[in-house]
Amino acid sequence: MVDLTKRHILKVLLGGGAVAAGLYGLVALQQRTRLGQLGGSAPRVQDGGNAKDGLNRSAQAPLFPDQAEFLRSFGFSQQQVDRMLLNARKMQSPDRVSADDVYLSPDQRAVMPATLARLNRVQRHFGHGYFNILGFNQLLKSAAATTGIERFTVEEMGLLQWLFYQDAASYGFMGERVVKDLLADLRPSLLHYEAQSGQYLYKRRAKPLFDRMRADIGTDLILTSGVRGVPKQSALFLTKLIACDGNVSMASRSLAPPGYSFHFSGDFDVGSRQLAGENFSRAFARSEVYRKMQRLPYVTLRYPDQNQAGVRFEPWHVKVPG
Repeated sequence: MVDLTKRHILKVLLGGGAVAAGLYGLVALQQRTRLGQLGGSAPRVQDGGNAKDGLNRSAQAPLFPDQAEFLRSFGFSQQQVDRMLLNARKMQSPDRVSADDVYLSPDQRAVMPATLARLNRVQRHFGHGYFNILGFNQLLKSAAATTGIERFTVEEMGLLQWLFYQDAASYGFMGERVVKDLLADLRPSLLHYEAQSGQYLYKRRAKPLFDRMRADIGTDLILTSGVRGVPKQSALFLTKLIACDGNVSMASRSLAPPGYSFHFSGDFDVGSRQLAGENFSRAFARSEVYRKMQRLPYVTLRYPDQNQAGVRFEPWHVKVPG
């Protein structure tokens, strides 16, 4: 049985985030106890007071052991410990290169800019709003018949297919697949268009949830991203990949790969009207809108601080149940 002190130390050593949560689960399984409900923080010596009080408080504060030594005390092998510490560091700094990150091949990296440029031309042709719900089935036909877009090359299609069909777990993303067919289409009749944001929401589940949140939070709550088809998610992921120099592991720590995004099935992102371009940053977690969201018992985040999908904390990403 793992005592509370060891639980607190484990949390302090490994931090929060997706990988840390997974490690808590491993420890729980090995020790036959649940570690999911971790709370509070380890006591620290406070400044101020006289020297004697400081000594007393220091004596009561826990002495944290070496990370590797402490993890080995749970019965993990050195190889497991090394992997745990590496993964924990990845999620604490998702935009930092890790030694075992997976990169696209040189040929795939070379074709990234042209593929994204063609997708962007499609978006300009159809308009930003409709491109959000466009499927590859219609897109490929329209591109081939439209001057200025033209047919995707074999190399471009090869990259898009790899991004969609490659098992994302092979480069560190542990979320579940949402879409199985690259050519899967969305049905416009099931969607509601939010004219103010230019985004779409599913009529049946997502729109009522967003409306309820807006009624409880106020007009500062805005919709920043709704339904996304596979082409839209592909364009977003390619943009991130280019910024990451083809590091697909790093890109997936901040954005679900095509086929793995729950925006296809109904999830949506929200923001604060006061933040503008900072809504997809840590600033949102400090906003009044987010504080009000935390008080709503019916709101659940898809990627909370201790999610196990290998994704950074996303306080703006609302999970739509069902």
